[in-house]
Amino acid sequence: MPSIKVADFNVNYQAPQGIPQSDSKPIMLLVHGAGGSSRHWLPMLSQLNGDIFPIVVDLPGHGETSGTVPNSVAAVAEFLDSFLTALKIKQQVYYVGQSLGGLIGIQFALNYPHRVERLVLMTTAAKIQLHPDFLTSALSGDWDLATLRQSFAPEVPEAAKNLVLNEFKHTRLNSDAADFMDVSSVDLSEAIASLSIPTLIITGADDVIISPRKSKLLLKQIPDARLVNIPGAGHYLQVEEPTKVAKEIEGFLLRTPVVSR
Repeated sequence: MPSIKVADFNVNYQAPQGIPQSDSKPIMLLVHGAGGSSRHWLPMLSQLNGDIFPIVVDLPGHGETSGTVPNSVAAVAEFLDSFLTALKIKQQVYYVGQSLGGLIGIQFALNYPHRVERLVLMTTAAKIQLHPDFLTSALSGDWDLATLRQSFAPEVPEAAKNLVLNEFKHTRLNSDAADFMDVSSVDLSEAIASLSIPTLIITGADDVIISPRKSKLLLKQIPDARLVNIPGAGHYLQVEEPTKVAKEIEGFLLRTPVVSR
């Protein structure tokens, strides 16, 4: 897997189709959630039809990227801007973020509007409250995988569950951290009203980590948005229902116009 130096980080990323040399080729940046990595996108990547050039990245302190988790969501947004600069990508990208990656995406689009052409927010919200046990586990490196496994529907294949759960152990948090990316202090509920880019919101009907009600609230908060609900799916849509999610994303990014309300 390729890597690139960004600030003080050795950044692991994947670009299965390479990086297009022409600005006419659309690029999709996929960003995982807390405790995840680029591997969480692998099932969905295999379902894409090749019309979009995907780039998936391990955030600092996750997966195979060096360092520890940044101390704020805004710092991660800044990192992503530097990451795209390091890859010499000047064109606007399609941003796809899941869970905390979605909240980061909202911050990224607000801070760097010239970077984002369209936005896909999966199982996320404008304000996220992580369970206190998550911070404790991230600090200690001791993850209760049996409990985390219960967040999946019984019919989700064990291989899919393991793909998600096995990445938590690679999460590295500063030993003195009082929060995870200071997410508890982030509330973008009012700020997102200024977003002027087409946005697709995707939620799992059975998500027990971030309630689907939060996705419905996002629909009301973002001026140019549409909502898709995936029946029977939970929090990790790209792993649980990769074919359906890939179809919805491609339809939105490439074919479906979004009409401002």
